[in-house]
Amino acid sequence: MKMALKKFGKIPPSPISLIDKIKQVEREKGFKVIRFDVAEPLFSPPKSAIRGTIDALNGGKFKYSSSWGIPELRLAITKFLKKTRNLDYKPDEVLITTGSKFANFAFFAGLLNHGDKVVLLKPYWTSYKAVPSILGIRTIEVWSTAPYHLNEEALKKAMAKKPKAIVVNTPNNPTGGLLNESDIKLLRDLAQDYDLLVLSDEIDWAYVYDGDKFISPASIEGLRSRVVVTDGFSKAFGMTGWRVGFAAGPKQLIENMHIIQEHSVSAPATFAQYGCLSAINDSDTCLKINIEQCAINRKIVIEAFNNSNHVECDYNEGGFYVYPKLIDRRFRSTDEFAIELLETAGVAVLPGAYFGDKRRHFRLCYALPQAEVMIGVRRINNFFEEL
Repeated sequence: MKMALKKFGKIPPSPISLIDKIKQVEREKGFKVIRFDVAEPLFSPPKSAIRGTIDALNGGKFKYSSSWGIPELRLAITKFLKKTRNLDYKPDEVLITTGSKFANFAFFAGLLNHGDKVVLLKPYWTSYKAVPSILGIRTIEVWSTAPYHLNEEALKKAMAKKPKAIVVNTPNNPTGGLLNESDIKLLRDLAQDYDLLVLSDEIDWAYVYDGDKFISPASIEGLRSRVVVTDGFSKAFGMTGWRVGFAAGPKQLIENMHIIQEHSVSAPATFAQYGCLSAINDSDTCLKINIEQCAINRKIVIEAFNNSNHVECDYNEGGFYVYPKLIDRRFRSTDEFAIELLETAGVAVLPGAYFGDKRRHFRLCYALPQAEVMIGVRRINNFFEEL
């Protein structure tokens, strides 16, 4: 028992762990906390998704589905990936998962062994560190070049440790940085030279600004046979509660990941999959509205920060996060800053430590209704003025 407790003491916390603290502050202070901490687009899901889910329930689609997912959705995802990322997959190269988070879990559990090593680019989403640690997979942490580009020299040094895989997440959570074509060609060369698998988490692919272009590593010649793409319906469609994601990649890799799902969670809820099928067949309108709203919110947040003397904030290339640097030296760390901001001003942000980054950065997610964004940035500015 002591050994098990010691093992899990090394697992980094999930941002979800803040919810209890936020609820406590709301009870004690009597105000609503502005939730810039959670990477959840708080927009309404597509009406087609709601109708499709209800129709599926009324139509008796509430029993187990295939552990691969319903065939109609697997086929629709092949068309969606072709349309949005120029990726060619067959339905038997697609696995419908219980959220994209489980797709990532299945990559680690199904394609790597205990004691294997995987490269993480810092800063990284916390689960990329937590899940390998749970599975006994060792992580090699390599700093990206801001906001999120490959550091060739550092990565080649990491190759001496003989990793089996590398994780890329573009647009990056937390920085909002995008891998460009040069980055992905370097990724291809490394993968070929050192026989690496690549996990490409593309959950925020739709959120790209200012003429920048999202490029999937799987679209580059020479990489497709090594890449597993993971994505889902939470971020682009605002369907976080449906808990449906997917993985696409070479058939043999996807079959291994399927084994993990089949013997753990079985499959996503059947009626939820039909709701996602309705959403994906009506994707253009929903995606356009959400991205346009995020572009407005992005400008509001960044201009507010850059008009202050307390925070520096670059424009992010993608995602719905900014990753400001705290320059106010009255706080020893962004952990201390985040707690005081929450308790005093009723605004929740995530310190960089959640992302393997102990510098003076924090993440703010602006995928909220515009009125809440404006209240939140006003509270932050007032917080600094009243110090």
